[in-house]
Amino acid sequence: MAVFRYYQIVRKHILKRIESGELSPGSQLPSERTLCAELDLNRNTVRHALQLLQREGQIFRLERRGWYVSTRRLVYNPAKHVNFARLASSQGFEARWTTKDNGVIEVSPEMEDEAGFPSGTNVYEMENDFFLDNQKVAHVVSHLHAERLKDIVPKTVSRALTQVVQEEYGISLLQRRLLIRPVLLHKQVTDMLGLSLGAPGLYVRRVKTDERGAVLSVEQEYWRYDAIELRVDAE
Repeated sequence: MAVFRYYQIVRKHILKRIESGELSPGSQLPSERTLCAELDLNRNTVRHALQLLQREGQIFRLERRGWYVSTRRLVYNPAKHVNFARLASSQGFEARWTTKDNGVIEVSPEMEDEAGFPSGTNVYEMENDFFLDNQKVAHVVSHLHAERLKDIVPKTVSRALTQVVQEEYGISLLQRRLLIRPVLLHKQVTDMLGLSLGAPGLYVRRVKTDERGAVLSVEQEYWRYDAIELRVDAE
């Protein structure tokens, strides 16, 4: 005889409201307290169902704000250069990003593996937050060769990095190394994205070089796991 699990009542109740359109993408779910009252179930049961729906990608939680219905995912091929604004627009999203210039730092021996540059290299450190339909979906930390790409950070405020490097410096960036892995997002990123500490995410690290193989850019992207879908077509 199958064991009845009460959290499935909550799960099915929310899914039915999503499928009917009563809860639309991006809309906020009723509070946990309201769901407890509506379904006459305890808080632990309701929270277990919500966490299950989060793992399934149906909903997501914003710290101190509550639970929301997941929106459409941005689909892209991480093996190719990504112009965020153009890609988002082609899929019907409104995209924007913020830029923070952290100045120039020198790559130390301890940073060498993560930064991707030889020790002693001066690099600009830049941080971007990406938004889709006014919802923050990713935090990106980039390190850019300060000598080869002098004064580049302000130029990327309204244009994609690859586009700026091509148009302003006459260099075609080549993506040489790509790392993708699921992670539990650390505090700096969850604070930036408004998520709970340890929320699931996707980490993407790109190393880009000039045609001779000299590293010019290392980008570390931290995405909300429900915001993107990666697709790579075999050629």
